[in-house]
Amino acid sequence: MPTVNIEENINQMRAKIEQMTQEIYRLQGMLQTFEGFKKGGLKTIDIPSDPNQEPDADIKRDELVDIIEEVTQE
Repeated sequence: MPTVNIEENINQMRAKIEQMTQEIYRLQGMLQTFEGFKKGGLKTIDIPSDPNQEPDADIKRDELVDIIEEVTQE
């Protein structure tokens, strides 16, 4: 006869809830970041094809850092 281990199921469900909670926090952080970009006036972000490529202008990176810092302080 098949059996169900109650304690094992409880532990599995708690672990899944913890994983989902962490994913929600991650998504909320990403949302805040993008809302900060929007608040700062950004509409698009240029992503280089080569990940080692330097940004066209350092000021863009500095402005982006300032926006991120403003959002995280709120």
